[in-house]
Amino acid sequence: MTPEERSHALELANELLADIELDRLPLDKLLLKGARLSRLTEDDEFSEWISRELGSYYAKDFNGKYWRMTMRGTEKEGALYSGAASLSVFVGTLEEELKNLRLPDVSGEYASIALRETRAHISSIRNVVVQYQRVLTTVTNVLHNFTSKHFYLLRFSAHQGEMFDAAKADIDAILAGIPGEALRKLESAYTNISAGDPESISGAMNSVRRLIDAVADALFPATLSTRTDGQGNTIKLGDQQRLNRLKAHIDDHVSSKSQGDRLKRAVSDIYARVSTGVHNDVAAPEAMYLFLSSYVLLGEIISLSKAVTD
Repeated sequence: MTPEERSHALELANELLADIELDRLPLDKLLLKGARLSRLTEDDEFSEWISRELGSYYAKDFNGKYWRMTMRGTEKEGALYSGAASLSVFVGTLEEELKNLRLPDVSGEYASIALRETRAHISSIRNVVVQYQRVLTTVTNVLHNFTSKHFYLLRFSAHQGEMFDAAKADIDAILAGIPGEALRKLESAYTNISAGDPESISGAMNSVRRLIDAVADALFPATLSTRTDGQGNTIKLGDQQRLNRLKAHIDDHVSSKSQGDRLKRAVSDIYARVSTGVHNDVAAPEAMYLFLSSYVLLGEIISLSKAVTD
């Protein structure tokens, strides 16, 4: 779904929810709007169900799922039922008939029979109205549940997009300040991944590795100094030990040990996989996730020093 389609679907879902909850439209019009929403969200089963509610369907359709869900009674083999759109018109006709029915003003020998038959007729019509109204109410509820589900899914998706756009702006601004044309390396990696062939993907992994190297050089320049890890081992921080320097930067700026352990583990895993991908085949989907993971992770690592400065 394109952003424009997603925006339209969200607007339609919000409008349809209001139509249902405020009783602004008859059921057939609600179903038509629901049909449009189901097409936009590519929910084929629900779209087919709505088409049946606008026409008619058998009890066995959808394995009886919607027949039972809409409380249409016993499933009889081969039973055909009018859809909700037709039922709502029929119910309206019966309700008008009920308004005009009156007990006859009769007397004499057959008065009791006439009264009894009239009462029975009124009662039978009311029973049918109640039965069909129950179906119409449940159809409306099913439509409401469907619309609510997609409304919140679409709204969450929109929030995700907004969050990513905001994060992207922050990360790009940070990377723009890194020497070595970091953003150009990102563009090169993305272009190669999009090409999809093994040689291009290998080039993309090389661009991502060079980006990580550039970030390490900018955040923690090479030094002859060393550090000692928790086991007493000496850790070099020279020109070729970029991963060590990146981890040293993390240690110097994290707010908690758990955050530091998470970031160091993540950057080690990604650097190892990207380095392997330079010389070995990496599938395009994995390459894309490695690219995105590296992008977000580097943004978080770079922002550590910014957070300390702020």
